[in-house]
Amino acid sequence: MPIYEFDCRLCHKRFELLIGISRVDEAACPTCGSKDVRRVMSSFASRASGGDCCDNGTGCAGCSSGNCADCSGH
Repeated sequence: MPIYEFDCRLCHKRFELLIGISRVDEAACPTCGSKDVRRVMSSFASRASGGDCCDNGTGCAGCSSGNCADCSGH
């Protein structure tokens, strides 16, 4: 079952629920109980298939600059 993120339109609380897609319309705010909620796009983390930003498997520590912002692997 996926985790969905919601925003309550009444109290403006953002919350997550572990709920089936067929029951998303039944979501209620855990703070105020309102069912006037909207699903929001959640952010997520991912890792590129080649490795870290430097693509050498050691991450920023392996950069000669030591800073991913300066890394040419972006």
